Amino acid sequence: MKRVALAILAITLSVYIVSAQSVTERFATALNNQDILYLQENLPYYKDSLPQHISLMAEALCYSQTNRYHKSNKAIEELLNNHAEVIGSDVVGSFYSLLISNLYLSGNTAAAAELIKGNEQSREAYNYFKALSRKRPLQVLRPKRDVVIPFTRSQLSSGSHIHIPVKIGGKSESFIFDTGANKYNIITESCAARYNFTPLFDSLSTTGVGGSGTSRVVTINKIKIGKIVVKNPAFIVIADETMPADSLGGFKLEFVLGTDVMEALGRVSFDMEQSTMTIPAVQSATNGQATPMTHADCYYIYPTINGHRLKMQFDTGAVSSSMYSRYLAEFGEKTTLIGEEQSGRARGFGGTTHYKAQKAEKIEFEIGGNICPMQGVEIITTENALPYQHDEYGVLGADIALRYSRFTIDFRLMCVLTE
Repeated sequence: MKRVALAILAITLSVYIVSAQSVTERFATALNNQDILYLQENLPYYKDSLPQHISLMAEALCYSQTNRYHKSNKAIEELLNNHAEVIGSDVVGSFYSLLISNLYLSGNTAAAAELIKGNEQSREAYNYFKALSRKRPLQVLRPKRDVVIPFTRSQLSSGSHIHIPVKIGGKSESFIFDTGANKYNIITESCAARYNFTPLFDSLSTTGVGGSGTSRVVTINKIKIGKIVVKNPAFIVIADETMPADSLGGFKLEFVLGTDVMEALGRVSFDMEQSTMTIPAVQSATNGQATPMTHADCYYIYPTINGHRLKMQFDTGAVSSSMYSRYLAEFGEKTTLIGEEQSGRARGFGGTTHYKAQKAEKIEFEIGGNICPMQGVEIITTENALPYQHDEYGVLGADIALRYSRFTIDFRLMCVLTE
């Protein structure tokens, strides 16, 4: 499922620096491009030789996009308090927005509301943050042992969704495991009517693959994932008519698990041979073969393709992976296309987006040190076909994850491991 994005804050960063030191110039370029992997890998070696404001900006971005919001906020506060004159008003505004976003994503919505109080352009965000601040915080209660849960697959024409059983109101419901869902759980109005939700906010602007709309946000006392109790989860309730009838291959929309719950679970491992999902009691270290993951407006994964580590949206709610026109522009010589250009479509919240596409004979995705050859991967030839395309090369969906015998997502160490 293509993600439902919250239209709250737009963050744009531009840093213009002229320096005789080539390492500073490279960091400035990485900051402009938000090249998180370059910053992560090189900051430990060059931190002491960089101008302090560059080092702080790199820390702020790296920590923010790897879910370490407290450390990111600490760097931002030092940057804004001590280096505002050096970086200029535009960059100050960008990191001020990043601070607000960090507070929201980490659940400190009361502090986020205070920072935008009185700003007329942020009135909706202020009202939304204030409403969320009245909700009890998300809390996860887990046993001191691994939790193993069976999962199922709903076979669609182009692939499968991953479904996990979640108890809500004492009844077991099938939740789509969707890393493309933005923060909160998602549910349609008809499904929400079956349970006693507490209203939080009535008019949240949302956008998805097919367009924009307005949704309401609700909460409930608890849900259960196996033996794990998740207290005070939030749900975005979308109108039934905003989901096209064929959005799930003719199936009625089911509940969608939000990424805030996933992050709270920490590490989630799928055994495709046993059809089980395991949430370990002990969060162990990760080996050097892990593929990095980042989180900005959505989750991103960096598989190695054609010898290059490429940024892709990570959306297990998408039943099939696809590459964008940027991939074809840069790697067309190494890609054998099959068949004629045909019409394609992306379905999800808001409706359906149509585009032109071809298929690749084979693309090899290396994730966690293990190669997964995929045949017939769709390559979207229409430029900027989807409303949320940015600098990524495509979207990695459930089809690739299901091809591995084990696929582990670590939301704390921000990486993916495979077997």
